[in-house]
Amino acid sequence: MNPRSPLLLLLAGAALLPLATHAHPSAPAAADRSAAAAIERTVPPLDLAAPLAEVAASYVTTRTVDEGRHAHDHAHERAGEAEWRFFREHDRIDVENLAARTGERWQRDGKTQFFFKVFHADRKRFEYRTDDLIVINATLSWQQHALLIDPQVLQSLSLREAGWRDGYPFRHYSGTANGEKLDVVWRVDLNLPVVLERERGDVRERTLLKAVHPLAQAPWTRPDQSDYEVIDFADIGDRERDPFVQRVQAQLPGGDVHHH
Repeated sequence: MNPRSPLLLLLAGAALLPLATHAHPSAPAAADRSAAAAIERTVPPLDLAAPLAEVAASYVTTRTVDEGRHAHDHAHERAGEAEWRFFREHDRIDVENLAARTGERWQRDGKTQFFFKVFHADRKRFEYRTDDLIVINATLSWQQHALLIDPQVLQSLSLREAGWRDGYPFRHYSGTANGEKLDVVWRVDLNLPVVLERERGDVRERTLLKAVHPLAQAPWTRPDQSDYEVIDFADIGDRERDPFVQRVQAQLPGGDVHHH
Protein backbone atom coordinates (compact mmCIF):
# COMPACT_ATOMS: atom_id res chain seq x y z
CA MET A 1 0.00 0.00 0.00
CA ASN A 2 1.31 3.39 -0.90
CA PRO A 3 2.21 5.03 2.42
CA ARG A 4 2.17 8.52 0.89
CA SER A 5 -1.39 8.79 -0.27
CA PRO A 6 -4.68 6.93 -0.08
CA LEU A 7 -5.63 8.16 -3.53
CA LEU A 8 -6.40 5.72 -6.29
CA LEU A 9 -5.06 6.27 -9.84
CA LEU A 10 -7.68 8.26 -11.08
CA LEU A 11 -8.48 14.98 -15.69
CA ALA A 12 -10.82 16.92 -16.92
CA GLY A 13 -13.42 18.97 -15.18
CA ALA A 14 -13.11 22.17 -13.25
CA ALA A 15 -12.68 22.15 -9.53
CA LEU A 16 -15.65 23.23 -7.49
CA LEU A 17 -13.49 25.90 -5.90
CA PRO A 18 -10.61 26.72 -8.25
CA LEU A 19 -7.85 28.94 -6.97
CA ALA A 20 -9.40 32.34 -6.63
CA THR A 21 -8.04 35.22 -8.62
CA HIS A 22 -8.70 38.66 -7.24
CA ALA A 23 -10.47 41.16 -9.46
CA HIS A 24 -8.97 44.66 -9.55
CA PRO A 25 -11.45 47.27 -10.83
CA SER A 26 -9.85 50.30 -12.43
CA ALA A 27 -11.07 52.63 -9.69
CA PRO A 28 -12.29 50.66 -6.67
CA ALA A 29 -13.91 52.61 -3.90
CA ALA A 30 -11.99 52.84 -0.65
CA ALA A 31 -14.89 51.16 1.14
CA ASP A 32 -14.72 48.24 -1.26
CA ARG A 33 -11.01 47.88 -0.66
CA SER A 34 -11.55 47.93 3.08
CA ALA A 35 -14.29 45.32 2.86
CA ALA A 36 -12.11 43.07 0.70
CA ALA A 37 -9.24 43.44 3.13
CA ALA A 38 -11.52 42.55 6.02
CA ILE A 39 -12.65 39.40 4.22
CA GLU A 40 -9.04 38.45 3.56
CA ARG A 41 -8.22 38.87 7.24
CA THR A 42 -11.06 36.61 8.33
CA VAL A 43 -10.06 33.52 6.37
CA PRO A 44 -10.12 30.83 9.06
CA PRO A 45 -6.79 29.36 10.12
CA LEU A 46 -5.80 25.86 9.13
CA ASP A 47 -7.06 23.56 11.89
CA LEU A 48 -6.54 19.92 10.98
CA ALA A 49 -7.43 18.79 14.49
CA ALA A 50 -10.98 20.16 14.27
CA PRO A 51 -13.87 17.69 14.04
CA LEU A 52 -14.26 16.66 10.41
CA ALA A 53 -17.52 17.20 8.56
CA GLU A 54 -19.16 14.08 7.17
CA VAL A 55 -19.09 14.57 3.41
CA ALA A 56 -19.40 12.89 0.03
CA ALA A 57 -17.12 14.27 -2.68
CA SER A 58 -16.39 13.59 -6.34
CA TYR A 59 -12.83 13.89 -7.65
CA VAL A 60 -10.98 13.44 -10.94
CA THR A 61 -7.30 12.55 -10.94
CA THR A 62 -4.99 12.81 -13.95
CA ARG A 63 -1.57 11.23 -14.08
CA THR A 64 0.96 12.11 -16.77
CA VAL A 65 4.30 10.38 -17.32
CA ASP A 66 7.17 11.72 -19.42
CA GLU A 67 7.87 8.58 -21.44
CA GLY A 68 10.77 10.20 -23.27
CA ARG A 69 13.03 10.33 -20.24
CA HIS A 70 14.16 7.34 -18.22
CA ALA A 71 11.18 5.31 -19.39
CA HIS A 72 12.58 2.19 -17.73
CA ASP A 73 12.36 3.91 -14.36
CA HIS A 74 8.59 4.36 -14.74
CA ALA A 75 7.60 1.04 -16.23
CA HIS A 76 5.21 0.58 -13.32
CA GLU A 77 3.71 4.08 -13.64
CA ARG A 78 0.78 4.50 -16.01
CA ALA A 79 -0.61 7.71 -17.40
CA GLY A 80 -4.37 8.03 -17.24
CA GLU A 81 -7.36 9.58 -15.59
CA ALA A 82 -10.06 8.33 -13.31
CA GLU A 83 -13.15 9.66 -11.57
CA TRP A 84 -13.63 8.56 -7.99
CA ARG A 85 -15.81 9.32 -5.01
CA PHE A 86 -14.84 9.93 -1.42
CA PHE A 87 -17.17 9.33 1.53
CA ARG A 88 -16.10 10.42 5.01
CA GLU A 89 -17.77 9.53 8.28
CA HIS A 90 -16.43 9.67 11.81
CA ASP A 91 -15.43 6.00 11.85
CA ARG A 92 -15.56 5.05 8.16
CA ILE A 93 -13.91 6.27 4.97
CA ASP A 94 -14.70 4.96 1.47
CA VAL A 95 -12.99 5.62 -1.86
CA GLU A 96 -14.79 4.29 -4.95
CA ASN A 97 -13.11 4.08 -8.36
CA LEU A 98 -16.07 4.29 -10.73
CA ALA A 99 -14.58 2.91 -13.95
CA ALA A 100 -12.64 0.10 -12.31
CA ARG A 101 -15.57 -0.84 -10.05
CA THR A 102 -13.21 -1.23 -7.13
CA GLY A 103 -13.19 0.41 -3.75
CA GLU A 104 -11.19 0.91 -0.58
CA ARG A 105 -12.72 1.22 2.85
CA TRP A 106 -11.22 2.13 6.19
CA GLN A 107 -13.09 1.51 9.42
CA ARG A 108 -12.14 1.93 13.04
CA ASP A 109 -13.48 0.60 16.30
CA GLY A 110 -11.77 2.45 19.08
CA LYS A 111 -8.05 2.14 18.37
CA THR A 112 -8.49 -0.84 16.07
CA GLN A 113 -8.43 -0.17 12.33
CA PHE A 114 -9.69 -2.32 9.47
CA PHE A 115 -9.07 -1.95 5.76
CA PHE A 116 -11.07 -3.53 2.94
CA LYS A 117 -10.09 -3.79 -0.71
CA VAL A 118 -13.36 -4.25 -2.59
CA PHE A 119 -14.07 -5.74 -6.03
CA HIS A 120 -17.70 -4.92 -6.78
CA ALA A 121 -17.99 -6.81 -10.08
CA ASP A 122 -16.90 -9.99 -8.29
CA ARG A 123 -18.84 -9.20 -5.10
CA LYS A 124 -15.79 -9.94 -3.01
CA ARG A 125 -13.65 -7.98 -0.60
CA PHE A 126 -10.39 -8.57 1.22
CA GLU A 127 -10.23 -7.69 4.89
CA TYR A 128 -7.04 -6.44 6.55
CA ARG A 129 -6.83 -6.16 10.31
CA THR A 130 -4.42 -4.01 12.28
CA ASP A 131 -1.78 -6.74 12.49
CA ASP A 132 -2.00 -7.27 8.72
CA LEU A 133 -1.61 -3.55 8.09
CA ILE A 134 1.49 -3.45 10.26
CA VAL A 135 3.00 -6.40 8.37
CA ILE A 136 2.59 -4.68 4.99
CA ASN A 137 3.76 -1.32 6.37
CA ALA A 138 0.48 0.43 5.59
CA THR A 139 -0.31 3.93 6.74
CA LEU A 140 -2.23 3.72 10.01
CA SER A 141 -2.86 7.46 10.36
CA TRP A 142 -6.64 7.84 10.35
CA GLN A 143 -6.25 11.56 9.82
CA GLN A 144 -4.21 11.03 6.68
CA HIS A 145 -6.94 8.89 5.14
CA ALA A 146 -9.64 11.35 6.22
CA LEU A 147 -7.80 14.37 4.80
CA LEU A 148 -6.44 12.68 1.65
CA ILE A 149 -2.97 13.97 2.53
CA ASP A 150 -0.51 13.51 5.36
CA PRO A 151 -1.36 16.35 7.78
CA GLN A 152 2.30 16.83 8.73
CA VAL A 153 3.18 17.25 5.06
CA LEU A 154 0.40 19.80 4.52
CA GLN A 155 1.50 21.79 7.55
CA SER A 156 5.10 21.82 6.31
CA LEU A 157 4.17 23.58 3.05
CA SER A 158 4.40 27.35 2.52
CA LEU A 159 1.25 29.45 2.41
CA ARG A 160 1.00 31.25 -0.95
CA GLU A 161 -2.47 32.76 -0.83
CA ALA A 162 -5.67 32.80 1.19
CA GLY A 163 -9.13 34.05 0.30
CA TRP A 164 -12.76 33.29 -0.44
CA ARG A 165 -14.50 31.93 -3.52
CA ASP A 166 -18.27 31.43 -3.83
CA GLY A 167 -18.58 31.85 -0.09
CA TYR A 168 -15.95 29.26 0.83
CA PRO A 169 -12.56 29.93 2.41
CA PHE A 170 -9.43 28.48 0.83
CA ARG A 171 -5.72 28.44 1.49
CA HIS A 172 -3.11 27.76 -1.18
CA TYR A 173 0.06 25.92 -0.17
CA SER A 174 3.11 24.70 -2.08
CA GLY A 175 6.51 23.23 -1.38
CA THR A 176 8.50 20.03 -1.38
CA ALA A 177 8.17 17.08 0.98
CA ASN A 178 9.90 13.70 0.84
CA GLY A 179 11.33 14.50 -2.58
CA GLU A 180 7.91 15.36 -4.01
CA LYS A 181 6.76 18.77 -5.26
CA LEU A 182 3.31 19.63 -3.94
CA ASP A 183 0.77 22.33 -4.75
CA VAL A 184 -2.44 22.27 -2.72
CA VAL A 185 -5.56 24.43 -2.68
CA TRP A 186 -7.28 23.60 0.59
CA ARG A 187 -10.93 24.17 1.47
CA VAL A 188 -10.63 25.28 5.07
CA ASP A 189 -14.24 24.83 6.15
CA LEU A 190 -14.33 21.15 5.15
CA ASN A 191 -10.66 20.28 5.53
CA LEU A 192 -10.49 18.80 2.03
CA PRO A 193 -8.24 19.44 -0.98
CA VAL A 194 -9.80 21.32 -3.88
CA VAL A 195 -6.67 20.92 -5.99
CA LEU A 196 -3.88 18.52 -5.13
CA GLU A 197 -0.87 18.42 -7.45
CA ARG A 198 2.08 16.07 -6.96
CA GLU A 199 5.26 15.84 -9.01
CA ARG A 200 8.09 13.39 -8.55
CA GLY A 201 10.65 13.07 -11.33
CA ASP A 202 8.80 12.59 -14.60
CA VAL A 203 5.49 11.64 -13.00
CA ARG A 204 2.86 14.31 -12.36
CA GLU A 205 -0.53 13.83 -10.77
CA ARG A 206 -3.33 16.40 -10.50
CA THR A 207 -6.50 15.81 -8.51
CA LEU A 208 -9.49 18.17 -8.78
CA LEU A 209 -12.58 18.37 -6.62
CA LYS A 210 -15.67 18.32 -8.85
CA ALA A 211 -18.45 18.41 -6.26
CA VAL A 212 -18.98 17.98 -2.54
CA HIS A 213 -22.12 17.50 -0.43
CA PRO A 214 -23.02 16.85 3.18
CA LEU A 215 -23.03 13.09 3.50
CA ALA A 216 -26.70 12.97 4.46
CA GLN A 217 -27.62 14.91 1.29
CA ALA A 218 -25.28 13.18 -1.14
CA PRO A 219 -26.73 12.33 -4.58
CA TRP A 220 -24.64 9.14 -4.66
CA THR A 221 -24.82 6.00 -2.59
CA ARG A 222 -22.14 3.49 -1.79
CA PRO A 223 -22.64 -0.03 -3.14
CA ASP A 224 -24.22 -2.41 -0.65
CA GLN A 225 -21.52 -4.89 0.37
CA SER A 226 -23.53 -6.85 2.90
CA ASP A 227 -23.62 -10.04 0.81
CA TYR A 228 -20.04 -9.87 -0.50
CA GLU A 229 -17.68 -12.74 0.23
CA VAL A 230 -15.05 -11.63 2.74
CA ILE A 231 -11.54 -13.01 2.32
CA ASP A 232 -9.09 -12.53 5.17
CA PHE A 233 -5.78 -11.12 3.98
CA ALA A 234 -4.02 -13.66 6.18
CA ASP A 235 -5.66 -16.47 4.17
CA ILE A 236 -4.52 -15.35 0.73
CA GLY A 237 -1.61 -17.79 0.80
CA ASP A 238 -4.05 -20.68 1.22
CA ARG A 239 -6.01 -19.51 -1.85
CA GLU A 240 -3.14 -18.85 -4.21
CA ARG A 241 -4.61 -21.29 -6.75
CA ASP A 242 -7.96 -19.50 -6.71
CA PRO A 243 -8.40 -17.90 -10.18
CA PHE A 244 -9.93 -14.78 -8.65
CA VAL A 245 -7.06 -14.32 -6.20
CA GLN A 246 -4.53 -14.86 -8.97
CA ARG A 247 -6.26 -12.23 -11.11
CA VAL A 248 -6.43 -9.50 -8.49
CA GLN A 249 -3.39 -10.22 -6.33
CA ALA A 250 -1.27 -7.55 -8.04
CA GLN A 251 -3.93 -4.97 -7.07
CA LEU A 252 -3.89 -5.89 -3.40
CA PRO A 253 -1.90 -3.81 -0.93
CA GLY A 254 0.78 -6.18 0.32
CA GLY A 255 -0.24 -8.84 -2.16
CA ASP A 256 3.40 -9.68 -2.79
CA VAL A 257 3.72 -10.78 0.85
CA HIS A 258 1.79 -13.93 -0.01
CA HIS A 259 3.19 -14.36 -3.51
CA HIS A 260 5.25 -17.52 -3.93
